[in-house]
Amino acid sequence: MLWCLIPLFLWGQFKVKTFGDPAIPGNEPSISIDPNDADNIWLAFNNNHVYHSLNGGKQWLDIEVNPPQGFYGDPVIHVTSAGVVYLAHLAKNPKKSYPESFDCIVFERSTNGVEFHSKAIGKNGKMQDKPWIAVDEWIESPYKNSVYLSWTEFDKYGSEKTSDSSRIRFCFSRDYGATFSNPVVISDVCGDAKDGDQTAEGATIGILKNGTLCCVWSRNDTLWYDMSRDGGETWGKDRVLSAMKGGWSMDQVQGMMRTNGMPFVTHDKKGRLYVVYAAEDVQGDANIYYQIFNPKREHFSQPIKINDDEGQRSQFCPFVKIDQNTGYPRVIWYDKRNSETGKFCQVYTAELKNLRVSPNRCITNVPIPLTGSKKFYGDYIGFDTHKSKGGRAVFTGYDFQTNENVIQMAKWSKKRPKSSKAAPCIAINPNEDSDSAIFMIQMPGETSCTFEIKTGRFTKVQKVFLSDTEEGFGSDDFIEVYVNKQALPSGVYNIILRRKNLAVKKRYWVE
Repeated sequence: MLWCLIPLFLWGQFKVKTFGDPAIPGNEPSISIDPNDADNIWLAFNNNHVYHSLNGGKQWLDIEVNPPQGFYGDPVIHVTSAGVVYLAHLAKNPKKSYPESFDCIVFERSTNGVEFHSKAIGKNGKMQDKPWIAVDEWIESPYKNSVYLSWTEFDKYGSEKTSDSSRIRFCFSRDYGATFSNPVVISDVCGDAKDGDQTAEGATIGILKNGTLCCVWSRNDTLWYDMSRDGGETWGKDRVLSAMKGGWSMDQVQGMMRTNGMPFVTHDKKGRLYVVYAAEDVQGDANIYYQIFNPKREHFSQPIKINDDEGQRSQFCPFVKIDQNTGYPRVIWYDKRNSETGKFCQVYTAELKNLRVSPNRCITNVPIPLTGSKKFYGDYIGFDTHKSKGGRAVFTGYDFQTNENVIQMAKWSKKRPKSSKAAPCIAINPNEDSDSAIFMIQMPGETSCTFEIKTGRFTKVQKVFLSDTEEGFGSDDFIEVYVNKQALPSGVYNIILRRKNLAVKKRYWVE
């Protein structure tokens, strides 16, 4: 095991920080904060490293994990109140080729914050995909501190054969992850093996106060769930939770290699379960929804829309977790509401309190460029909170200097995150699927601004924009500027956004 100290985040002009200096390529981040220590933070994403901060994210220990089963990706990390760290991810068997190398779920545990010890779970000759961890932390539960794993199993990943299928698997531990039960299959009906909407995927576990488990997943444009009343020893029959128009694989979201609306389940302080997912409305627009499980009546409410925009621009890749500051679920998601072309997105959040949704808040004041089908932003984002200490959201962004996807983090210190303050900004999208690069600019409160691209003394592009109102551009007003790539030969350019005595500058490398 190798570990070293990595520097601070890269601080830019804005609140969102990029992880690493230089930025570390990655996607599909998972973050966990020690419930008893807000400074003790763990981060994992798609490489064989985990990152540990003991001072609230000012510095990070880089810990390389090299389990004998291998490390491919899809990590999920969880630190308990006792300081035990759980890590689950895909295998990478060096003796097998892709995708047969994903031959088990790798579960790792650290009791000292330095060394991780691994075990293979579910190894049976089939492909094991995307694990999720749930921990029973209810004081009233007879299964308190139990650790639960759920994941998808493929007979043969990506197979078109009707004889190959997918299913939801599950196991549990009663000794803090030291040993696990033999895995069982939860789903009664299999999906196909194509890794699409007809595939059974997205299984996460919700836990009621009495220890009852609820597993939720998606298959065949439908949300399904099943219950266990004995801590995972036995399960019932699959039940339909809701229709899921468009399914979990959201092909209508443009600008990314792929994206999804897979379901996630959590609870509030009163023990009610909330299921959050993305689906299409009747017009084909992707929105974020949730449904509440009533333990007394044992049924779910009708879907309630979370995003409060009035347009037809997509919301996708939601994640939900209980907010320790309020005791109610908080949701984050990618949101395109402020991008006319859909080539940029931001991260929004809202709190769920029974049937009421709080006003949506944007926690990224700089748009995230969605560069095209060649870049994989990942299937998952995440966040965690600490009581009275705010929270941190982690998601995939883009570094135009390295042309790589990177991990970005937004932090809030209050009980409820406020919308990021609107400020002059420039975001750059190389737009790999097109002959044009896109520049997204914002100059809130100004009635006019000038956009320039310069190399040395020479101005290559100059455009003037005027507001339609006397109040000037609003806080959500972004202007998208298309520039033909042929006008920008290889070299270094200065991108300048001006108004009167204020200038915002970025450097742009073209190869």
